[in-house]
Amino acid sequence: MCRNYEQTPTDYIVIKEQSGEGLCPYDPNHNSTAIYAGPLGQRTDGDLYVATVAQFSGADPLIYREPLRTEQFNFEHLNAPSFVSSIHHGDYVYFFFRETAVEYINCGKAVYSRVARVCTKDKGGPHKFRNRWTSFLKARLNCSLPGEFPFYFNEIQSTSHIVDGLYGGKPAQLIYAVFTTPTNSISGSAVCAFRLEDILKTFDGAFKGHEDVNFNWLPVQNSKVPEPRPGQCVSDSRTLPEQTVNFIKNHNLMDQSVPAFWGKPIVIYTGFKYRYTHIAVDPQIETANGEKFDVLFIGTDNGKVIKALNGGSDGSAHRVIPIIVEEMLVFPQRVPVSNLLVYHTMNEAKLVVVSQDEILTIPLHSCGKLARTCSTCVALRDPYCAWDMNQRVCTSSKQRILKSDKFVQNVVDGWDARCPEDPKPSTSPITVPSTTETSTAQSLTCPPCPIKCVCPSVPAYMDNEVDPAGRPLNKETSPQRSPHQSASRHDNHLGGRPTPQEDPDIRPNIIPDAPDASRDYHLIYTAETLAIAVTSSIVSSLVVGFISGYIFSRRCRNEEIESPYDEGPYLEQQHNARMDHRNLDTFLPATVNNKPINLVLNVPPKSGKTANSSADNKPIQKVKKIYL
Repeated sequence: MCRNYEQTPTDYIVIKEQSGEGLCPYDPNHNSTAIYAGPLGQRTDGDLYVATVAQFSGADPLIYREPLRTEQFNFEHLNAPSFVSSIHHGDYVYFFFRETAVEYINCGKAVYSRVARVCTKDKGGPHKFRNRWTSFLKARLNCSLPGEFPFYFNEIQSTSHIVDGLYGGKPAQLIYAVFTTPTNSISGSAVCAFRLEDILKTFDGAFKGHEDVNFNWLPVQNSKVPEPRPGQCVSDSRTLPEQTVNFIKNHNLMDQSVPAFWGKPIVIYTGFKYRYTHIAVDPQIETANGEKFDVLFIGTDNGKVIKALNGGSDGSAHRVIPIIVEEMLVFPQRVPVSNLLVYHTMNEAKLVVVSQDEILTIPLHSCGKLARTCSTCVALRDPYCAWDMNQRVCTSSKQRILKSDKFVQNVVDGWDARCPEDPKPSTSPITVPSTTETSTAQSLTCPPCPIKCVCPSVPAYMDNEVDPAGRPLNKETSPQRSPHQSASRHDNHLGGRPTPQEDPDIRPNIIPDAPDASRDYHLIYTAETLAIAVTSSIVSSLVVGFISGYIFSRRCRNEEIESPYDEGPYLEQQHNARMDHRNLDTFLPATVNNKPINLVLNVPPKSGKTANSSADNKPIQKVKKIYL
């Protein structure tokens, strides 16, 4: 049940009570969304727009605003949807969801991500369409890795609010969204951004339809689209011609999909440890050098929150530089993060993290705790954190806006020449120990790094107790891991700075018990060498097996077993048969007709005759020997 209350200075008064069917699902675990929105320019609290399911079984999905709804039991409107979020902007309310794709039904079953919209001015259609939307349209969201055969992340999980910002020097309104692959596919998650302008352009494009159930879905010709164009906001939808309303009933799907801004995902994770579940955005965080970045907070299904950003967003609208700033374990019991909210006040900035049973707040940044030197502060690549050259601290103070030249920060490169203890990383060659070198000559040349660094092509030794030469490490002189490095990191993300501290399987290929002079890396063979070795092994095994089987069969043959393939018994039987024929000839009487007859006739027996008698009932004559 649903109730409407009116608030008074001292009490609440019940105005109306009604059934909650169509406003709230019977199952609390069903994915539904709702938002209050009113017509643009009207100072009202607005109406309740709901995307959910009706009926106890949940078999009737709908997008509802009293008294309008989508078509009932029409799979072309909504086909087993899971609603994610709803956003009000301008004259439209947008709904984001995933559903079974009707346009793919002739090729199998697939789930696509959608964005749908309805007009806040929609009053329903004329006559029998008075309780139906006249502005309902939907389009596919394309979050994929581009290429000749794109790899799609088809299942949307969450969206952010509309973010206003500058990207490559041009203003744009973006909506960030989290996508995953199906559960029975390669486990992967991604974050894509969609420009509101591209969404509107898609809804103004061609419609998609099909002639019959067994026909393919194709673009609808412009000549078949009625006027006024279906799906637009009009002053009074009840005056629309019935032809327009009929068209939108059967053609609510757009032909083109909404492309991802920047042309590809911003952050990608592939692995079975977790999946992305939710996203929140702190927009346009300005750095000391004047750059602005959208900071993404991504929740996972194992209790973590990942801070990430696109390092190329400020300089270009087509460049993606994925940067993973930090990975924080918020819920130690590894429960899924179900919601995120960035909360700003005059004195603090918090991230609200929600699970099914808890609500926690964590700071948006911990600059002073994660970095103690200039180089480590810059290496964080965190838009919130900059090194104060006067105070000698890593801070997020807003004073850097007024004195930006006194702060050191470089989000894109993670390095700055003004940090004296951090020379620019060199590209010096890496010396790998060989079997002929002694332990004193074995060395690794790695660029200096203020924190425990990992050479580009050398395995990280992390917590091993030996150095690359095999000598024990002195823990008092070995490089220490900074607090930031001790946090879990994205070793499986595309982009960022991969650090393998989290993975216990990453270890050097060193023989543990060998003397110092003999410690070396295992040999690594190419794929061609492996293929040749496997092929030669198979061929040699076949040849040896064939020869062994042939010799074994010759030695173990039993000469006394009568077989049609043994020569001796067969010739003996043939000789005996000839002797029997000679004896038989002496007992057969001579006849006048010497023509041979067949002893078995392939004819039905006649009266008084058997099937074994001849046609003329002649006596048995001498016949030729016939071998069958």
